[in-house]
Amino acid sequence: MKFILLFLIQFSFVLSANAQLSQPIDGTDCARQFFNALQEKDINALEGILTADFTVVSFNGQTINRQQLIQTVNDGLLVVESGMISGISTRNYRDVAIVTGLWSIRARFRNNSFQGDLSFMAVCTRSGAKWQVSAVQLTPVQ
Repeated sequence: MKFILLFLIQFSFVLSANAQLSQPIDGTDCARQFFNALQEKDINALEGILTADFTVVSFNGQTINRQQLIQTVNDGLLVVESGMISGISTRNYRDVAIVTGLWSIRARFRNNSFQGDLSFMAVCTRSGAKWQVSAVQLTPVQ
């Protein structure tokens, strides 16, 4: 019985340590986790990393809010098949980080395929010790 109790205590420490590790440590990590959550279709991660007033400006200039993005990913309308981030540059302003870079992706949106490079800008904000993404702009590279 002591063994089972000891195991459960140790297991709970491992789970809490992993939960802490999943929190972004800075703005750059926050942006990386956002793109990773999209690729992994991880709705829980998206819900945790997006601010309540999150918006993304898509290729055609259309603005999509937090709930619309989560629903689109959840319904399988947006599927990121593969993606790689490169050329990341971050400017920090206390509790705000502006992260820019290139996202090379292969994706489907409503059964329309896209493969190419997207230039991105992500605005990440820190509230207390928690970093979240508040805005993203994606622009196809010609």
